[in-house]
Amino acid sequence: MKWFRSDNYSIPTVLAIGLHASIVIAGLVAIDFSDNETPKPKRPPIVNATVIDISETIIGQRESEEKAAKQQAAALAEKKKKEAEQSRRKEAQRKALEEKQKQLAQAKQAKEKAEAERQEAERKKKAAEQKRAAQEAESKRLAQEQAEKKRLAEKEANEKQRKELARKAEADRIAEEERKRQEEAARLAEKKKAEEAAARAAAEEAKQRAADEAQMVQSISGLINDRVAAAWIRPPSARNNMKTQLRINFLPNGEVMNVQVTASSGDALFDQRAVDAVYKVRKIEELSKVDSYVFERNFRQVDLIFNPQDLRN
Repeated sequence: MKWFRSDNYSIPTVLAIGLHASIVIAGLVAIDFSDNETPKPKRPPIVNATVIDISETIIGQRESEEKAAKQQAAALAEKKKKEAEQSRRKEAQRKALEEKQKQLAQAKQAKEKAEAERQEAERKKKAAEQKRAAQEAESKRLAQEQAEKKRLAEKEANEKQRKELARKAEADRIAEEERKRQEEAARLAEKKKAEEAAARAAAEEAKQRAADEAQMVQSISGLINDRVAAAWIRPPSARNNMKTQLRINFLPNGEVMNVQVTASSGDALFDQRAVDAVYKVRKIEELSKVDSYVFERNFRQVDLIFNPQDLRN
């Protein structure tokens, strides 16, 4: 790297040297070394000044290198100075941080010590309160035990009295219950005897009523069959052993409500003539006189097997 400054002290020297060198060279060129030629009259030398860049010369390069070295050394010194300053600052910051950490640690220790002392004081205070509470609880427990013993003694005396009264009352109750039981047994025996007599009478009455009902049902059923048979018109196709089963629904006044075939004889005309015969009868007057209970049980719906016996083979 080359450096050049117009105010450098070496420029005049270089210019002077260059000027003298130019004069010497011009003089040598002007001298005629040949013996044959007549020397020409000497002309005044013409001086040509040439400006030389000092930075292109060896001296200029050396000075530039020295200057660059000085500047580099100055920059290095400045850098080292800055690094030293930074190192000093870092060291100061480190020491300040250590001092702060030390102070924080001391403050923490002091705080922890104070907290430990506070906790210890609190523990002692709590222990004292617990001891006082325990003493009060013990005193209260003893008082309660005394009161409980007294209460139990009173309770035992009351219980003993109550049991004695209860035993006497139980004896009286048992004697009363035994008396009532005997009276109830006698009453139940009389009631049972009366119920048995009533049951026998009811059974006899029911038996008689059932017999009367069965006879009446049989009689009216035969009456219905006879009247249907009387109203029946024999079809040409009727033959022996032909029979059809009819279901007849009656009203309480004896009127036929409807009739349907529940089992066919196999002959449609035979079945239809049987149905027509029931509708032709229209009403069984005797049913209007039958008890409603008997009617509902036996005649609300009557299944009639119509089987004439005087058919041809």
